[in-house]
Amino acid sequence: MEKILIIDDNKYLRFTLSTLVEDSGYMAIEAGDKEKAIKMLTKKKPSLIILDKKLPDCDGMDLLKEIKLLDDEIPVIMLTAYAENKNAEQALGLGAYAFLTKPFSNAEMMSTIKRALRSKK
Repeated sequence: MEKILIIDDNKYLRFTLSTLVEDSGYMAIEAGDKEKAIKMLTKKKPSLIILDKKLPDCDGMDLLKEIKLLDDEIPVIMLTAYAENKNAEQALGLGAYAFLTKPFSNAEMMSTIKRALRSKK
């Protein structure tokens, strides 16, 4: 079963995303900050990461850089409430697979997850 690491400081959003991915047949792993995210990445070896741009202890773009240094093959879907082209360009330039703006639809999220996982193979 493929594991999806959800990194967001909003507990409600983590719960919602976890439920969505688990209902779609994936295993959800959660982290609310950078420290736990790095632990989950190295211990649980997720197949995909959903990463919020704004975390309490770091900027998601900085964490994206670290993730890509640890595992350049893992697809990362960046999330943000700030729909600015420069954020999307920066995330994609740093190796993110996709950049989604909150709020997003469940269909959009699952379509992006499925495409990202297929791109790995």
